[in-house]
Amino acid sequence: MAKQNTPVAEEDIRMGRRVSRQVSVLLTEIEKEDVPDRLLQLARDLQKALNEKIDDRHTG
Repeated sequence: MAKQNTPVAEEDIRMGRRVSRQVSVLLTEIEKEDVPDRLLQLARDLQKALNEKIDDRHTG
């Protein structure tokens, strides 16, 4: 039986996408600054993890 999306789940997905967009904007700003490579990598890892979580919720 297929899992039905509830309004709450859809709202979570939309919020996740907004957060992901905001993280993307912040990552772009971080990339413009003189920051340690490790900090930049952590920011990229965060963005990747958020995108994966959104994808999992959307397809799960």
